[in-house]
Amino acid sequence: MLVVSDFNGTLSHGSPIIGLVGWVGENQSKLRKNIYMAKIMPSWFLAKRGLIDWNKWVIDMFISCMPVLKDATPELFEEVIAYTMETQLWAKRRLDMIERISGHVQQGDEVYIATGMWQPTAAHFAAHIGAKGLGTEIKFENGQMTLAESIAHGQDKAEKIKRRLEVERIDVAYGDTSADIPMLEMADHPVAVYPDYKLKTVAQERGWEIFGDRADD
Repeated sequence: MLVVSDFNGTLSHGSPIIGLVGWVGENQSKLRKNIYMAKIMPSWFLAKRGLIDWNKWVIDMFISCMPVLKDATPELFEEVIAYTMETQLWAKRRLDMIERISGHVQQGDEVYIATGMWQPTAAHFAAHIGAKGLGTEIKFENGQMTLAESIAHGQDKAEKIKRRLEVERIDVAYGDTSADIPMLEMADHPVAVYPDYKLKTVAQERGWEIFGDRADD
């Protein structure tokens, strides 16, 4: 079977953005970290309260935080990833979903994590559970980390899955927000994981499986 899962909120509460900025604060410049965090706090406040789109805010943060890392190289970014896994991504993983995804791997299913997260980070997390990462490709030039492609979101992520995996349908899909609906619609068995209100409503209307409840999260 072909299984595709979203990452943020679905498999972990941890943030690769906070991981990167935290590493910079401990290893390069605490001042640069603090300045960046101060800049994003007003928009974070608005996004958390639904006054601006949360998913778009996260995408903007993926882009805006990259210049905070100086003298960036693939090797240095591996250190950032290790720190991020320890303090954020693996540390804040959803144990029940990791168990479920691991079950797919153990029975021989092909499992991908489709996410806007940087591809090296996505691949590292995926490898922890025997899956493959399908994240946003990056590049390193003149000490700067930049995007090598746009961050796929919503329908664009669904199209990326089709293009990269060369499929029209998948067997099982997992997602936690309304942005994951296009991906879930591709699946023979869509699963709404601790879904937001809009996704939960759609899942109930269409008879999709619901795994967990945000009210209990």
